[in-house]
Amino acid sequence: MNIERQQEDVGIRDILTHAANETEYYRKYFSACEGQKDNYDLAEFPFLTRQTVQRERSRFLCSRYQRHPDIEFLLMKRSFGVSGSPMEVYWDRRDDMSSQEGLWKYRKERFHITADDKCCVFRTAEYAGNKIMDDMPKRLSRDGKVLSFTMRDVSASRLQWCLDTIIEFNPVWMSLLPSVALMMAESMEANKQSPPPGLCYIELCGEMLDAQTEKMIREAFHVQTGNVYVTEAAGAVAASCPHGHLHIFPENVFVEIIQDGSSVSNEEGDIYITSLQNTAMPLIRLDTGDRGALLDISCPCGQTAPVLHLNRGRKCSFITTASGRKVSVSVLRSLAEYTNEEVSRCLAHIQFRQVDCHHMKVVLGVKPAFSGWEKETVRVFLEKIHDPELKQMQWEFIFANPRRPVEDEVDVQPFFESWEEGE
Repeated sequence: MNIERQQEDVGIRDILTHAANETEYYRKYFSACEGQKDNYDLAEFPFLTRQTVQRERSRFLCSRYQRHPDIEFLLMKRSFGVSGSPMEVYWDRRDDMSSQEGLWKYRKERFHITADDKCCVFRTAEYAGNKIMDDMPKRLSRDGKVLSFTMRDVSASRLQWCLDTIIEFNPVWMSLLPSVALMMAESMEANKQSPPPGLCYIELCGEMLDAQTEKMIREAFHVQTGNVYVTEAAGAVAASCPHGHLHIFPENVFVEIIQDGSSVSNEEGDIYITSLQNTAMPLIRLDTGDRGALLDISCPCGQTAPVLHLNRGRKCSFITTASGRKVSVSVLRSLAEYTNEEVSRCLAHIQFRQVDCHHMKVVLGVKPAFSGWEKETVRVFLEKIHDPELKQMQWEFIFANPRRPVEDEVDVQPFFESWEEGE
């Protein structure tokens, strides 16, 4: 048995026992057992969906984090996922830092990047602790190392301003969605700009990445690139090696490929993850909404960590405006996140479907406890749109049953302000 597998086995035994004994959700699930057990088997645990976590979030939080002093260490992370269903995950800040150690090691060994290097990032929203911040043009971290921008507005003029600001800041590396990196590359080409002179690495995450897209980004910025698969529930899941294989971080996460209710290897199935680091809100066998395969191969890079091949995930896709400009769909996720925070997180799900360059449909599910908030949610959403070309679109809102499964595929286009009751 290799070292990674030994560490993985110890980590999963610890987190399973911790979850079963310390959280209300799993304690109730195992209530038929007499007393506490010292060891649990992964197969004993139920599969989790985002909807279950969304609905019963507080029951997954370990009891000691619901009171002082541990409550002071809590950090909330938010994600809308592939399905458009928002999910909030609590982390102990100390565990969150531990979950990043493998990724920082990867950055240093492959690209000579450290936490002291200046970095630029684009985020769907900015938070101060667990509270969303008012949208601002840019934000510089206290140590002056990280310059960040929100994706609520990436209109042509704002994107150009962001690029000018980034060039002046001159980062060593950037963390970007592939779609945002492509938008920046097109803007640089249109304005005959060169990338920041000190830039040497771009980390691509948050969307499916194919070889052609990665090559385009690498050539546009004249840098090395890395592909990282990250989730809010487990942190860094896997990162690419020089041969393009995604190697799992065994100290962070246990990955299963589920096909017809059973774990398989070397076959495609649904990707389920178990975080080995999150002790505040342990989520066992969580459905990511992505599909892939665990490959039993010997990688030429020499790593022995398992290889994850992604077959389906969040697409690198765009909205097409009337002028023909392509806008990353991350803008819509950003608008949804800001809207959801302002309306007391009432959204059960939200999806976007572009009909044509003038018309966007929004399928909106509001939680039952917020019945009647639909039109207020629409008002807030439309108020958040700053991009002039997106403002000109017709936005059609369709109110759906929040308990109805949402389609996996998310396409994008315009909206018009009309209302139709869903099922």
